[in-house]
Amino acid sequence: MHVVSLVGLKGGIGKSTLTAHLAVAAHHAGILTAIVDTDPQATLRMWSTRRQIDGPPVRPETTPDFLEPTLKAFEAQGAELVFIDTAGKSEAMGKRAAELSDLVLIPSRTSLADMDAVPSTASMLEAIGKKHFVIFSDVDVSGRKTDVKEASKGFAARGIPIGNANGAPTVSHRKAFKSCFNDGRTIQELEPDGKGAEEIDALFRWVAKQIGLRVKRKRVET
Repeated sequence: MHVVSLVGLKGGIGKSTLTAHLAVAAHHAGILTAIVDTDPQATLRMWSTRRQIDGPPVRPETTPDFLEPTLKAFEAQGAELVFIDTAGKSEAMGKRAAELSDLVLIPSRTSLADMDAVPSTASMLEAIGKKHFVIFSDVDVSGRKTDVKEASKGFAARGIPIGNANGAPTVSHRKAFKSCFNDGRTIQELEPDGKGAEEIDALFRWVAKQIGLRVKRKRVET
């Protein structure tokens, strides 16, 4: 079983949104996928209750010591891939999730306010020797190339691994991403032929490549 965590010591950077969309992308690709929601606000657990179509199960777990047994329970049920969503300002859970993961993603916008929070997260992950990348997400379409280029330079100067520099796509700001919390449908289901769905599918396949998970060439529609 593979485990991917989304970690960031700042709240409101899109961890839950990306977790939901990546998990559904994996589900559509025929991968037995699950989500562990460690955020006390239970954003993804509530998302799953609103979702009226088949999708990855979500299990809440807010205690770091119980995270490993939760993952083992999913593995016993046949899960092939588990995403862990972590809360901002919860370093203990973020660190434990990272320790139990094959890969850690650090979502970030290209604004200085969001970028300033990344180095502390990256330092924590570097200290425990965990493979990690910054993923640019919720980026304005207007000026996207310039913003991502400048942000990448800033991270590279500090030695922080950047997904974009290693083949990961940038996820742009699109209204449909936030709409997933209304009825549980993700952008792949709301706008299956749109650019947003294409970006998420590409990001999922990049993640799968990083962890050595084989996936089918095309999305499996549900």
